[in-house]
Amino acid sequence: MNRSDVMDLIVTTLQDLLASDPARAGLPIEEGTRLYGPEGLLDSLRLVSLVLDLEQEINDRMDTAITIADSRAMSQQRSPFRSVGSLADYIMRLLADEQQQAA
Repeated sequence: MNRSDVMDLIVTTLQDLLASDPARAGLPIEEGTRLYGPEGLLDSLRLVSLVLDLEQEINDRMDTAITIADSRAMSQQRSPFRSVGSLADYIMRLLADEQQQAA
C-alpha cells in the first residue's frame, strides 16, 4: 500500500463518515483538510470512528495489526490527526515499521 492508496482510503472513509452530516457531506477533502481541532471536520467521536474504520480496512487489506491511535500517536508534538496529509504520513510510518519488524 503506497501513500496514494492511503490518501484514497482516508478520503473515502471520511466521506462515508460525513455522509450523514448535511453541513459537511460533499465538502472537498484534500491533503490539508483539517480533521480535528480548530476548524476540523470531526468531533472526538467521529475521529475515533475514522481511526477504527481505517485500522480495520488497512489491517484487512495488508494482513497487518497496526494501531493508529496509540501512545506513540498521542505523545507526538504535532498530532497525526490534525489533517488528512499528516494522518497519511503517520499511517505510512506505521506500515513501514510493521514491515521492518516482520523482516
